[in-house]
Amino acid sequence: MIDIKKIIDNIADDKKDHVLLGMFVGYPLQIIGLTLDLITDIPIFFLIGTLLALLIVAGKEVIWDWMLKKGNPEWWDFIASAIPIISNLITYLMIKL
Repeated sequence: MIDIKKIIDNIADDKKDHVLLGMFVGYPLQIIGLTLDLITDIPIFFLIGTLLALLIVAGKEVIWDWMLKKGNPEWWDFIASAIPIISNLITYLMIKL
């Protein structure tokens, strides 16, 4: 049997923090986008919210970590931040198609 707790415990705390960052940034923007999609009947706002969220988490790595040297810029940090955003996008696309 797979021990989920052991798998999660083996993930670096930094990557867990980045997943939470993706959730805190992505979910509100995607919910606002989905709400606007439903209100206006124009199915583009969810995608705009998703793109904006991805740009924000990418910008954190580029601007905050790399340019301002406030952290350590890593591709894996961006990927960890993007996982919850992309997973919502995949679910949205599966429902729409």
